[in-house]
Amino acid sequence: MLAELTVLAGVVLTVGAAALLVAARRERRRVRKAGWLLTRASLAVAEARRASITVGGSELVDHLLGIVARDGEPDPDAAR
Repeated sequence: MLAELTVLAGVVLTVGAAALLVAARRERRRVRKAGWLLTRASLAVAEARRASITVGGSELVDHLLGIVARDGEPDPDAAR
């Protein structure tokens, strides 16, 4: 009886540990992607600040932040 309970507890703990590992890996991926997006946004804002000194800014800020929002894909409607 005690042996069966020990085996059952071991199985339950192993399944619980595996589920926790899967959840932790998913969260780690989400955090890594969020960090990457924040880095891109930060770089875009820094570039916009530098450029706004000489260009006048609001249009350029919209352009740079639009690039970040679209993950760098070119705007098909943009003039070439």
